[in-house]
Amino acid sequence: MSAVAELIAYAKSPDPFRTAPDHLAELQLEAARERFAERRQQIKVLDKRAREMGVDQIESLEDLVPLLFAHTNYKSYPEAFVDNGQWKHMNMWLGTLSTYPTGNIDVNGVENVDDWIDRCHEAGHYLFASSGTSGKSSFLNQTVQDREYAVAACLHAFTFSAPDYVPDHSRVVFTQMPPKGTHKMTEVSTLHFSRWARPGELYRMTDEPMLATDTMRPAQLRRLLAAGKVGPSEIAAYEDEVAERQRRRAAALEAWIDKIYEKRHEPLYIGMMWGPAWNVVQRLRDKGVKDGDFHPQTLMSIGGGTKGAKLPPDYKEQITGFFGLTPDRITGSYAMVEMSGFCAKIQPTESYAVPPWIVPLVLDKSGEKLLNPAAGKGEVEGRMAFFDILADGRWGGIISGDKVRVEFGSRLEGVNVPVVHEVNRYMDLEEGEDKLTCAGSIDSYVRGSIAA
Repeated sequence: MSAVAELIAYAKSPDPFRTAPDHLAELQLEAARERFAERRQQIKVLDKRAREMGVDQIESLEDLVPLLFAHTNYKSYPEAFVDNGQWKHMNMWLGTLSTYPTGNIDVNGVENVDDWIDRCHEAGHYLFASSGTSGKSSFLNQTVQDREYAVAACLHAFTFSAPDYVPDHSRVVFTQMPPKGTHKMTEVSTLHFSRWARPGELYRMTDEPMLATDTMRPAQLRRLLAAGKVGPSEIAAYEDEVAERQRRRAAALEAWIDKIYEKRHEPLYIGMMWGPAWNVVQRLRDKGVKDGDFHPQTLMSIGGGTKGAKLPPDYKEQITGFFGLTPDRITGSYAMVEMSGFCAKIQPTESYAVPPWIVPLVLDKSGEKLLNPAAGKGEVEGRMAFFDILADGRWGGIISGDKVRVEFGSRLEGVNVPVVHEVNRYMDLEEGEDKLTCAGSIDSYVRGSIAA
């Protein structure tokens, strides 16, 4: 069995974090070597980057650093392709970052980006979109294998993070995730919460699908208006559409909060992000709900959602205190859309176990120097990057915008993988974010490849 296959198999293990082998570091290096040899034949921009950086093969983890893509590279498509409906060009762009050819994607009759994503899926490219809070979504390609293993890995991570509780269809479940959408978490969320919900008692904040068009359309209209390609009447029509959608969602949110109020003394499982959770806490307080006025076995899955949110410094303490949660009843995780699976919360700590198929690469802030301890044990702080061995539809090397503190060889609570102790977004810190050199380089390769 190859090193890649051995590590990928852990994605379907009930506990990949404690059962990871003692020679994990050596196995990961060999898997990275195998992946690079395969992927450079499939992804031209990776091959070009490797040739320019003088990397012929992976001899050490340091060799991966100049080959990492920035998370922003997956939104490097020219906006004109979407604005002008140039979907064949979007196929070409996607192909520059994918392991398998995208020429089989039929774009006849495609009218918007969500239609294009649907056609990608029909062609076997299980594309998903980021939330697009900047007004421009990232698009990452997945294969059937990616979906099969990554979803299983996510479900096992949820279970690992709350070992004293089992999904037995015994709870009233509230989730902010809709049943369908272009974000990868819609599928995971549906499968996960369905395992816990009583028949007929899975309540969603909204049933409207999460679409890439919804987040991208405002910025697109601003560009088209500036270019004289749309008029005031089209802008007004869109504003009316948005207002109606907001009205529907506001009404759905009120009904959802009313249902939480009604069911709060029953065993609940609530799935939310921090930002929306703070809003829900405020609304329930307005209804007279006091801190801790919930069933004592209430569970919560919570994380993310702080970007752009106005939250008090102690928002986490206030939210968990309001729902009367103890740490063992919070199924937290650390992850990002570019990562297959989750770094699962380790009970009873506030740390996260990195899956064995994810190779954490802690870099300096500029993203150019590897800080991982040479002896394989110790704690380091820096920019989070990683190599995702499971990723099949794209190159697995990614540099993130997160500042992390990672410990190698800790054996915390029996976990046999590296552990993330602390996470912050650089953009939220006083030191701020820096532009990554690699991002511009990869983008230039992508532009050159499309032009060619």
